[in-house]
Amino acid sequence: MEIVPALLTDDGVFDAVVETEAALRTLHLRRLRLLAEVLRRGLDTDTYRRVVRADPREVKRWTTQATLFLPSLSPTGQPLPPLHPATGAVLEELSDGHLTELARAISLRLPDGSEEILVEAARSVEPKAVRQLADRIRDRAEQDRVDEVDEPAADPGDILHLRDLPGGRLEFFGELSAESGARFTALLEPLSTPRPDGPRDTARRRGEAFADLIHLASRSTDLPSEAGERPHISVTIDHDTLRRGVGHAVLDGDHHLSAAQARRIACDAKILPVVLGGASEVLDLGRAKRTVSVAQRRALHARDRGCAFPGCHRPPKWCDAHHIQHWADGGSTDLSNLVLLCRAHHSLVHHSQWQITTTGGTPTFIPPRHIDPAQRPRQNLLHRPPTPTPALAA
Repeated sequence: MEIVPALLTDDGVFDAVVETEAALRTLHLRRLRLLAEVLRRGLDTDTYRRVVRADPREVKRWTTQATLFLPSLSPTGQPLPPLHPATGAVLEELSDGHLTELARAISLRLPDGSEEILVEAARSVEPKAVRQLADRIRDRAEQDRVDEVDEPAADPGDILHLRDLPGGRLEFFGELSAESGARFTALLEPLSTPRPDGPRDTARRRGEAFADLIHLASRSTDLPSEAGERPHISVTIDHDTLRRGVGHAVLDGDHHLSAAQARRIACDAKILPVVLGGASEVLDLGRAKRTVSVAQRRALHARDRGCAFPGCHRPPKWCDAHHIQHWADGGSTDLSNLVLLCRAHHSLVHHSQWQITTTGGTPTFIPPRHIDPAQRPRQNLLHRPPTPTPALAA
């Protein structure tokens, strides 16, 4: 029977959305199975493409999905499991977009156990977040392979290309290393925030901010500040990694760099120590104070590394410290009751039925039933992707 959206209740609208999306996933799975049969029989794929009126790139994408994730038959007719059973086991739950990103991730040749991590994420976040997580795992794996001795040869360093333009203008492009990029961003962000009388376009704001940086650098003593502090870089690294000089650190909550790079930053940068509990700084204020202390915010930056909402990539500097149990309702200003959320997700959890808990010190989000009837707990794997190991696959 045809659904008339205007006659549905609010809950009924979301129920219909869930039902429709499930039907679309079922139809896509049927499409892949039929395409797999076309390929098995050696039928003309151009005829298939004309029948479905699809772009060749779409057919190529579906062919890849069918090859990687569907069971097949041996030349003797024996059934064979999917090449990638972790994804094949949950095909009914994944959309075309999710399967596309999982196929791309497989082409990246990520470490063992990565597919299981990505499949679990795909069951609760949008395809773009799966792509970002795959890239984070790849970057972390590549950084772990860079030994301190080999690092100078592996790192291309900072590159800048200049070209004169008519009228005296200058065109430039290039790329910065992780550490130089972090310094540059720390200087640029305070100057490029939106102003009532300034440009709305992000590129123009950054351009003006960059010009301001040049003028400030020429005076050398006048540097920008943010929240009352001079530009700084936060580096999180465990003691053993710092001592051995092999491994990686986390730069400003998002980027991975080697222990050697972290030590170089320490030579001329202001390093903010992160104390996750201990005698040197009081991190739990209980009910005595509603606002979050500087020490607590630093601890939250190190723990959450950005907005903790599943799939959000916003860095720590763009986030608020949110009380899981509101302070006005008796919640304490302790780390166990605090979580970093960007403005958009801060507003979302205030006005929706998302529940937040902490599991092993990591914020965990439970969606309302109209988003996930099973209400499976979710975490943001973009900022803290688990290290893929064979044990995880088991």
